[in-house]
Amino acid sequence: MNTPTPGRVGGRLILLTVAGVTTLLTLAMLLNDIVRTVYLLEGAYDLEVGLGSPMGVPASIPGDSSLSSSYYWTVLISSFEPLEGPKQLQALAIWVTTLTFVAAAVVILLLCRRLWTGRTFATSAATGLLILAVLALVTAWLAPWLRHRADSIALEQLGYATSGGEQWVQVHRYDLGGIDGPLLVLGTVLLLAGLVYLGARQLQNDTKGLI
Repeated sequence: MNTPTPGRVGGRLILLTVAGVTTLLTLAMLLNDIVRTVYLLEGAYDLEVGLGSPMGVPASIPGDSSLSSSYYWTVLISSFEPLEGPKQLQALAIWVTTLTFVAAAVVILLLCRRLWTGRTFATSAATGLLILAVLALVTAWLAPWLRHRADSIALEQLGYATSGGEQWVQVHRYDLGGIDGPLLVLGTVLLLAGLVYLGARQLQNDTKGLI
């Protein structure tokens, strides 16, 4: 019978800590997103839109002078209209992001299990990393687009002027700058990590074949 070494015991203690913290954080995130969704569906719908005018809308704040002027360029619209479609799209954006982080938690737990059993470079772990990477990359684009689409529909349903006249409002443009940057970077890093993991597994298999 092999006696566990201090290093092995310490390593397993670290794995247990990581698995426990990951589980607790995931449950807390799920609870938080449930509350956010309920508030979103039952409360007011808030959207920040650009304010347009042929000559601009002066803010006239203290400090303005003949050489410096201030203008309103954005306003917050808060509505208790039903707006079921926009609210559902906003809720979907929340849960698409939530799904990504739940998947990340599953991959972390899977890696902990593989390391616990000594199967460091298991194919399932590499596959999990690659799936998570694709999910993160898709979410980085999809979640902001869903929120933008929801705001566009809400503004249309509320009946505010979106062009012409003395003043109008419009949803901020959605372009590449609207992509979730941190999530995009995370997805890219995970994709590279998954490829490295597959490469390391192949090297491990080749090494075993030489022994």
